[in-house]
Amino acid sequence: MAESLRILGVGDAKSRHFARWARRLVERGHEVHIASGRVNPREGELGGLHVHQFLDLDPLLRVPLVRRFRMAPALAGLARRVQPDIVHSHYLLPYGYWSARAGLGPLVVSPWGKDAIVDAWLSPEAEKRARVAIAPERALAYVVNSQALEDAAVRLGADRAKFHRIFWHARIDGYSPAHADRGRWRDLGWPDDAVVCLSLRNFRPYSNLDIVLKAFAKARAEAPELRLFSSAGGGWTRTEFDRLAAELGLEPYMAVKDVPAAELPSVTASADFAVSLADVDSSPASLLETMASGVPLIIGRAPSMEEWIQQGEGGEVTERHDVDAVAAAMVRLARDAELRRTYGERNLREVHARFGDPTTQLEHVYNGVLGR
Repeated sequence: MAESLRILGVGDAKSRHFARWARRLVERGHEVHIASGRVNPREGELGGLHVHQFLDLDPLLRVPLVRRFRMAPALAGLARRVQPDIVHSHYLLPYGYWSARAGLGPLVVSPWGKDAIVDAWLSPEAEKRARVAIAPERALAYVVNSQALEDAAVRLGADRAKFHRIFWHARIDGYSPAHADRGRWRDLGWPDDAVVCLSLRNFRPYSNLDIVLKAFAKARAEAPELRLFSSAGGGWTRTEFDRLAAELGLEPYMAVKDVPAAELPSVTASADFAVSLADVDSSPASLLETMASGVPLIIGRAPSMEEWIQQGEGGEVTERHDVDAVAAAMVRLARDAELRRTYGERNLREVHARFGDPTTQLEHVYNGVLGR
């Protein structure tokens, strides 16, 4: 085992991905502290971690107008108490910004995707804060999961020579075609010959779930065996989603369920294909886990997605807002079981060939930063 490190992560502890990063390192024997404004309520996901909530660091952080002036000193005080070997900030705004303002270090920075590709460019003030968060003068390494994300971070001032590509946010070792269980669709009252399209994206405007619904409705007119299963677990556009599904008359042919993490490998492997039309993303965990399940995909053109799936290589690639094109791709996959098999086998090979051992790779980055 690598020499044990004391690591301080600054990020959103309500995020399953951030918790996944921390748990990897705890399982390897490292001491991991996380500083966050929110805590994940899902049982067991923060087990073994030392959790420090922002509001516990300084009572004045509870005062909105004072908070912006107290956050950096509060984090600096936490770092003095914890004495970490490494600080790893996750997401640029606000966590990376606060880490940089606090002068934390030795510092590793991870932009995640939308923060660097979209949010940093929404206003001059956002760009200014993102450039502080990227900490070009102090960050000793950057950890990203796609070329698109690296390019966006370099635009903000990061040094390209310091980048490492690591898929720390996904756990594909638990995903496999062997977990398929078609009986779960029968339990929904769907026929044995149903062709199930899986949507894994949450209820957010940039997920384009309205396009998914409209395309599904159009595809069912040609392929009535199609069914849609959504495992969206959160977001703020659920009401609009349900309203549109009712207007399109889709409710008898679809299901929405917040699937527990333990059931996701079976749900994913049981689908015939999956669809993701998000406007922006960076090698999303759901994409890699779907590939590891041997499932073909329909993806919308977006930064990083075509780093994994190309037209005819693992799936169908469409314009994100083109209802007709997405519907045509759904019909194509619904009608061609051999094509689904070919795409799924390719995805299984591809993701395992490229994934590597993220925990060992993180340790290598940290030890490199420390000169070990």
